[in-house]
Amino acid sequence: MDVLIVERDELIAAVLSDALSADGISVAVVPSEEEAMRTCRDGSPRVVITGINRRSEDMKGLYFARAMRVRCPWLAVVFMAALWPVRLHQCALGIRERFLTKPVAMVKLECTVRELWQPLDQHDARSDRRNISTIFACRRRLCSLVHVAVKRYRGLLLNH
Repeated sequence: MDVLIVERDELIAAVLSDALSADGISVAVVPSEEEAMRTCRDGSPRVVITGINRRSEDMKGLYFARAMRVRCPWLAVVFMAALWPVRLHQCALGIRERFLTKPVAMVKLECTVRELWQPLDQHDARSDRRNISTIFACRRRLCSLVHVAVKRYRGLLLNH
């Protein structure tokens, strides 16, 4: 299995699964996070597709995916929701995480999965784990610098 879809709604899961299967990607569908966590063993997926918020603005999908990545560091995640969650900072997603808005064009979904679907051997997964804290620190620093620059620019505009 290449992709694991975590989706309670059978119709949505079937549409996503059929689109990826038609593109030659092997797909499995599970309705709950508990079942998805059990798949993170030998032969586990390379990409997980899940909602970022399982109910309203709870961010449960994000927390579940991060917990799954602790167990399977090579895993990539595609989050889906109708809108970007208000409580989620714009720079909060990791290097192997993507966000797509619903409804999503199937071509966009397939391209995103293919982009994240890179063969990783154990050496790559270990180096990814070692460097992940450095990468996240750099991203956070870059985002904070951008926010400071925007605030200063707005201040300059207000003073003139």
